Amino acid sequence: MAYVLEGLLLSPLPAQLAAERGLPTVGLSGDVTLLPVTERLLGSLPGERTPASFPHEFWKLDRALEDLAQELSVAGRVAYIEVDFFGGTGTQDAAVWEAGALWMPPVHTEGRGAVNAALRALGVVPGGALDEFEAVGLMGSGRERSTESWAKL
Repeated sequence: MAYVLEGLLLSPLPAQLAAERGLPTVGLSGDVTLLPVTERLLGSLPGERTPASFPHEFWKLDRALEDLAQELSVAGRVAYIEVDFFGGTGTQDAAVWEAGALWMPPVHTEGRGAVNAALRALGVVPGGALDEFEAVGLMGSGRERSTESWAKL
């Protein structure tokens, strides 16, 4: 079964800014909020669809989305994540901004790791969960498995 997700993970104050802007967010556990990065969201952002300012091949992170992450990160840490898994194997990519600047440079992992690093940067601890990814509710029985399905919540 496939799991594909592109999104911004927001700490509490950036989540509040996103809500004030009317951006569609989904509350997760651990004081983390997901802003699913859909084609509709990308189309609503001002600016051109040019590559991000750093040399890392994200699927959907362009300059306009990077600008949004930087703007929201003035209030607290913001992570951009991409997850692509099928049949238990896949990749993760993540980057984190704080105070309007890149704080954690892009990380790419085969399998798990990149998103957990980003979630740790947002202050998530696994507690009794398998890892940070599970702790915030991005994984588990009955959870959404695509960006578009998260956006419908």
